[in-house]
Amino acid sequence: MQRPPRPFGVSLAIIAAFFMFSLLPLLQVGLLLVVQSRFNSVSLPEDYPQPITGGEILGLSSSGLLLQLAVAIAFLLVAALAWRGRPPVMRFIFVSVVVLLTVVKLVVLVAGRLAAAEVQVGVSSLDSIVSSVQAGQLVIEALVTLYVLWYMNRGPARAFYRGYYLPEGSSE
Repeated sequence: MQRPPRPFGVSLAIIAAFFMFSLLPLLQVGLLLVVQSRFNSVSLPEDYPQPITGGEILGLSSSGLLLQLAVAIAFLLVAALAWRGRPPVMRFIFVSVVVLLTVVKLVVLVAGRLAAAEVQVGVSSLDSIVSSVQAGQLVIEALVTLYVLWYMNRGPARAFYRGYYLPEGSSE
C-alpha cells in the first residue's frame, strides 16, 4: 500500500508555524545579540563620558533571550518531526505546541501591558509603535494557529500522519 503524500495544506501549516515560532524569534535574538556586541565593542576616548553598561536592550534579559532561543530551537525540532510525518503522534504534538505557544504569547503580552500600565514612568511614542506591532503579530499568530488547528484535523492530514488511507466507507 502506498503511503499518502504530504498535502500542500500540511506543508503550508508547518512552514507558517515555523516562521512565526522559530524563525522570527531566532532573528530577534540574533539581532539583539549583534546590537549588544556592537555596543560592547565601542571604544571611546578617555575624555568622553563613558556610557552606562550592563543594561538590557529593549527590556530583554540574558535569561529571557536564552529562554526564547531554547523555545525557538525546540519548536524547530517539533516542526522538523511534523514535516517528516513520523511518529504519527506528531500531528497532535505539533498542534498542541502551536496552541500552547500562542496562549503563552497572549498571556505574556497581556501581563506586560498590565505591568506597564501600573508604572508611572511615562509613555514614549516608541511604546505605542511596539504595542501596535505586538498586537499585529498576535493577530497573525492567532490566524496561523487557527489554520494549523483546522487543517491538521482534516482527512488528508490525518491520512498523511496515519500513513495509510482508510478503506472506502469507513470513518475515523
